[in-house]
Amino acid sequence: MSIRINVPDTRCRPGSTISGTVSLHGNEDIDVQFIAISLVARSKTKIRKSQANNSSTTYRGRAPLIQSKRGLFTGPHTLHPGHSWPFSFALPECCAAVGADPFKEERGPFNLDRQQSLPPAFNSSNFSYGYSAECFITYELEASLVGSRAKLFSSGDLESTRTLQFMTTRDVEIPEPQLTTKTWPISCASLRLEPGRENDSLTFKEKLKSMRTSKLPMARFTIRMQLPTVGVPNMNLPIILSVEHNIEDSSAPSPPLVILKKCSIFLRAYTHIQAIRNEIFNSHDIERNWDETHEIAHCDFSGQMDKAPPITEHSDLQYLMKIVIPRHHKPSFSTFNIRRYYNLGIRLSVECAQKTFKSELETYHFDLLAPEYARNVVEPATASGSNTVEYEAAPVYEANAGMPLPRYEEPPKELP
Repeated sequence: MSIRINVPDTRCRPGSTISGTVSLHGNEDIDVQFIAISLVARSKTKIRKSQANNSSTTYRGRAPLIQSKRGLFTGPHTLHPGHSWPFSFALPECCAAVGADPFKEERGPFNLDRQQSLPPAFNSSNFSYGYSAECFITYELEASLVGSRAKLFSSGDLESTRTLQFMTTRDVEIPEPQLTTKTWPISCASLRLEPGRENDSLTFKEKLKSMRTSKLPMARFTIRMQLPTVGVPNMNLPIILSVEHNIEDSSAPSPPLVILKKCSIFLRAYTHIQAIRNEIFNSHDIERNWDETHEIAHCDFSGQMDKAPPITEHSDLQYLMKIVIPRHHKPSFSTFNIRRYYNLGIRLSVECAQKTFKSELETYHFDLLAPEYARNVVEPATASGSNTVEYEAAPVYEANAGMPLPRYEEPPKELP
């Protein structure tokens, strides 16, 4: 005998309704005292710190987010397999449970507001020397059957769990393209900066001369990179490159050609968690954080430099590669004991006068928004009479359409 939860669609969002049935399966009758189903959401962390004597100390963090229970059947009664009971839960917009662990630090990167918005379903882990850390945020339906206590040899209790795919929503259709500017100054000294010698092969004597940069033509210029500070999965990210030649500080007869040789766009994801250790005489918090780097776009012309594009006053990288954050990345969020945040970065390799220059730069903060937003909400009536909230998908933002994006100055540095 088993108890099962049947849900046509396990995807859900704040304000939506999750509906289904709980049913009995098997070949035998069962004596039942009570059948119930609960909607439960929780945020949990665990940090294990290893000691020198091969022992370890474990810290845990617990924060209930939702806890709602529905009674479906009350006995005592003997039930046959095949019985089923419909249920329906309306998900709240904000946390609807209390009792998070009493973390001592009231300020910091975590959100301790009891009425905070619900975070997305999430899990992450990290194992390093001396530490192991893991965290998860789960949304689940939990069905339970309590067997009758009236009979000495009655059937035992039954339990069943169904995991929900909880996704958060954003309140704007398309975010404004907020950009931050990063600069990379370059000094290039070479005989190839002389007129007519751009593609020359240097002789041995000229190579020796090239070691004395004070005697060579010098070109100074700056690569300016405009990176977005906000984005949405599955939407194009506008990244603009430009070159600014410093004529006054250069000794080269004319501004040289600067070519994009290789480019990689990456998203650096940070997970920050806290947990607590409770003892009779001592109670204190511990925090851990780790990062993961994900390449989201790449182009490489090093093997075919004849096709490498020049960097101009306005080089939109969307023309060279599709810069899109995959949908599986969770939006930025902060809850009682878990925080997820991001940086967006670029690895760049350029060529000038057949010399290669490399750099890596990233934003101080990148806000990744939820992929869906609450637009044109419709509530079609279901067969059971309940309503299910549906959301239309957000349109793709085309960075190449319209006028070039405006230039923004670097904002003050923010601590992560």
